[in-house]
Amino acid sequence: MNQGSFGAYIKSLRKLKGQSLVQLSDNSGISFPHISRIENGKRGVPKPDTLKSLSEALEVPYEEMMRVAGYLK
Repeated sequence: MNQGSFGAYIKSLRKLKGQSLVQLSDNSGISFPHISRIENGKRGVPKPDTLKSLSEALEVPYEEMMRVAGYLK
């Protein structure tokens, strides 16, 4: 998956869960600017530890997020 479509995936999950960028930042421990860059495709696919934090904050299985990110087949 390219970084833009992964960012769109994160953004759609965040909106589906009703979280603002600030809320997701607070819930995941990942900085607001970092999440914004991911969502806007200005950052590559995050590292697994970042995905773990996002998956917990967005209540999505870690394995699903790893698969969507391209780490798992």
